[in-house]
Amino acid sequence: SYPSGSSKSILPFGNGLAICNDKTLTFELPSNYSQMEMNLSYANPVMRASNQYLLVFDRGAYRFTVTNTLSELYSQTMQSPVTNADISSNGSVAIVTDEAGYKSAVTVYNIDNEQLYKWSSPDYYIMSAVLSPDGKRLALFCFRQEGLTLSSKLFFTDIDSTEKPSESETITNVDMNGSLVLGMKYLGNNTVCVVCDNATYVVSRGGQIRYHTEYQADALIAFDLSDDCVALATESYSQSSRADIVLINARGTASRQPLSLSTEPDSISYCDGRLAVLTGDTVTFYSKSLREIDQQTNLAGVSRVYMRSGGSAIALFGSQARVLNIGNPLKDLNSDGG
Repeated sequence: SYPSGSSKSILPFGNGLAICNDKTLTFELPSNYSQMEMNLSYANPVMRASNQYLLVFDRGAYRFTVTNTLSELYSQTMQSPVTNADISSNGSVAIVTDEAGYKSAVTVYNIDNEQLYKWSSPDYYIMSAVLSPDGKRLALFCFRQEGLTLSSKLFFTDIDSTEKPSESETITNVDMNGSLVLGMKYLGNNTVCVVCDNATYVVSRGGQIRYHTEYQADALIAFDLSDDCVALATESYSQSSRADIVLINARGTASRQPLSLSTEPDSISYCDGRLAVLTGDTVTFYSKSLREIDQQTNLAGVSRVYMRSGGSAIALFGSQARVLNIGNPLKDLNSDGG
């Protein structure tokens, strides 16, 4: 549980929840057991989690902090305001800043807080930077104004590369057709999924577009990039449904048929071969092939659901979180075909 209205950011982390409020960062396990609590006065905290590491940065300010589930590993104050950030499975972080004298900059540090890479961009604004799980590769979504036209590009580079994006013809780049990024994540070490305001892409680091779908700017309902697939919910053009959900993997393969819903979902989450969909006070669980496997109703006050590995989900309410266990979670784990 947590005081209603006091928590500025909540994110599943480890076996519990990372909760950041006005003054503290805590890691809470079920049964109200607090495994970690530290002072952290961030005005606009944003959290990113990998398997065992947590990154918290103060958007628009200068500080970021890296922890595990037990304690702080290090904190750092940047010389320019932080606009976005990412953390990889090996603990490396990519910090995007509004760099003085440049459009933007991105700096990569390892788990020992040693700088591995930096690019200060003279001509592109960096909207998003994501690291591969092994921390060896960086994908950058950038844009710039060219007259009356907005130009956006996706750059791929290796952390140990001495060449810089937009300054080298050997750096892979993909034209994103003026789209603006909403979310981005490596699906494995070689493929990136990019969810934009009007399209979603799966792109290999060699620049091959493996999946591409377009939609109206107001037709994107929700998406989730927490696992090795992206879950994408958009408005349906069918008379019998209001929303369609598809899963897209690193190969660019999408669900054979979308999951059609008669009501727009309030929240969706995918993890470990399971999809959780919140509509009203009901959470419905689906297999990877989008077959319904369980449903839990009368969850009054639920605001969001997070799927997690092992056949359970975390449901957030106004002042508490509850673990929802799928009925017979292992029953068809490997018999799904999809």
